[in-house]
Amino acid sequence: FLNYLFPALIVLVIMFSSLLLGTTSVMMERNSPAFLRNFFLPVRKITFITSIYLTNLILNSLQIVIILGISVIFLKQSLPNLHYIALVLLLASSVFTFIGMVIGYVFNTEETSVLATISLGSLFLLFSGTILPLESTSAFIKGIAIFNPFVLTEKIVREVFLFSTPIQSLWTEIAILAGYAVVFFIIILFIETILLQHTVRKYLKSHHRAHRQKDK
Repeated sequence: FLNYLFPALIVLVIMFSSLLLGTTSVMMERNSPAFLRNFFLPVRKITFITSIYLTNLILNSLQIVIILGISVIFLKQSLPNLHYIALVLLLASSVFTFIGMVIGYVFNTEETSVLATISLGSLFLLFSGTILPLESTSAFIKGIAIFNPFVLTEKIVREVFLFSTPIQSLWTEIAILAGYAVVFFIIILFIETILLQHTVRKYLKSHHRAHRQKDK
């Protein structure tokens, strides 16, 4: 049954690794002594966001190459569509990385952010049909679950991997995943702007308080 389990397993690995990498990368940057100094550099905010994203994407790309390379040994029929599967997994990795980055910017401590990341990933998995069949749920939950990025990615990988479906026939699911990536990237820019204002205000307030104590 490895052929049928492979799409869900590989998407599961990519989802949790991307979520956790995105969250921990943001928290490491926020806890770094250079975090405050970066705000005063003549560098655009999008540069720091892009650097975190590209770092995670490189790590996930290596992971995808290793997993797909091992899968060729046991699942030789996947070789003709391997490049399509890799591209879809990279797109899904981008979506989950951005979601993890959003969580990292929203929460203040690393413990709570990691807990929120694992909880969200478990929620994606629970409403994916991998553990509980979606047919047994209500129509409302089923209607929401079809937009689950885990479900969308698994569907694309399963169709391409098992049934050799042309990638052009799955453009709707791919467009939704790409839309998720754009939306979450915009959310990150918005949160980064608010965080910048809050950090600068906090720094000026503490600096002003230190000067007042020094004058006294």
